[in-house]
Amino acid sequence: MIVTLLMSAAAANASIYGDFSKAWDAREHGYRSEREALDAQAKATADRAVEALVTEAPTAPDDLEMALTAAYALSELIGRGQTLSELRVHMDSRPSAALSEVWLQGKVDEVRRRSADADVIEAQIDVLKDRDSTSVAQWIAALERLSQIRGTLAGTSAELELIQQNLTSYYRARNEDPAGSMASMRQLFQALGDAARRSQAELQKRSAECARDVETCGGE
Repeated sequence: MIVTLLMSAAAANASIYGDFSKAWDAREHGYRSEREALDAQAKATADRAVEALVTEAPTAPDDLEMALTAAYALSELIGRGQTLSELRVHMDSRPSAALSEVWLQGKVDEVRRRSADADVIEAQIDVLKDRDSTSVAQWIAALERLSQIRGTLAGTSAELELIQQNLTSYYRARNEDPAGSMASMRQLFQALGDAARRSQAELQKRSAECARDVETCGGE
């Protein structure tokens, strides 16, 4: 009788995992299918921005914003995909709810650390104040790099928010009640993503102002 119950429970858990795995497969496929178009757009807008700034075209500020938006969007997608792939690796061992909570907390710490690193990078390269000391291509490359970092952070945070919901449902279906701290992480992931988006919006605004008039660089 006990053996039968154990086998039944194992089969039910395998079925639950299979259902969630199919959902994650579909999400990964969606991310992969979007990447090629975003990759091409990022390259095209970056080339256009360099040309517009070199020739001092009136469209330069808008072209630069489009390039940074494209770099951010591509990296946001990459951040989502990478985070989902990391979840799949974590779930391969069929961890307990407690271990998944530890994994999520580790991701929180990672996003916070990378956010702080992005702020340091922005201050160090000082791309907005010293544009004349670098070539246009170098300046745009630095801005794109910051956009990529912040896009990855936003994508990671957004994916972690989905993952938190998925894991909560997954463990409840397995009759494992996730800890309350797992549920509270959703708001934290939202806050981290919002912070990355705000930083990116400010970066694009200041960069466009700099492209419009070098005297405005750094808000001076």
